[in-house]
Amino acid sequence: MAELKVVLFDLDGVLVDTQALHYRSWQRLADEEGLAFDERKGDAFRGMARDECVRVLFRDYNNRPVPDHATMEELMERKNGYYRVTLDKAVPADLVLPGAVALLEALRRERILVVVASGSKNAKDVIAHAALGSYFDAVIDRFDVQDTKPDPTIFLKALAAVNMPARNAVGVEDAVLGVQALRGAGVKSIGVGHYVRDADLMVDKIENVTVAAMRALL
Repeated sequence: MAELKVVLFDLDGVLVDTQALHYRSWQRLADEEGLAFDERKGDAFRGMARDECVRVLFRDYNNRPVPDHATMEELMERKNGYYRVTLDKAVPADLVLPGAVALLEALRRERILVVVASGSKNAKDVIAHAALGSYFDAVIDRFDVQDTKPDPTIFLKALAAVNMPARNAVGVEDAVLGVQALRGAGVKSIGVGHYVRDADLMVDKIENVTVAAMRALL
């Protein structure tokens, strides 16, 4: 049995909840472009890269041609601008999920390293607004990798950032693509919520995750 030395956390949907902010931003963009969109469709965007969200929005949800590169860049920047406006007004109570701080404090007491591995370019700003930065030994985000989840690179970089092997790690995700990326990195996974499957351990909420359960996976 390996010793648990590091936990790799996805951010959105695991430690913080920004889904409502993202959904409202995508909905505003869709309305402006005359595109069909709703909350169910928005849920499918969890863990998906922003450019892929645009492709799915046009091609799969509305049977319209995928925009050219310049138009896609403009659409992504517009959506992110809407998101940033709402994020800038957020305070920790708006963002941090119940049980997240208690778990992070428990890991610190046990001297277990904590690394965020988020596919978002806004990860560091979200962490700042959520006042969680002091709990993390490293943060790896979309700026640090070329390929997004399910590519395992982001988790491999997270391990390298604290010089730890996969056998001493557990990862926590809320998206199918994230669990696939953890598997590709050789890391045991915990899936949180109703939008994930096939993790080594499944829980409804982050407040149901314990250090003992993490250790048991190894």
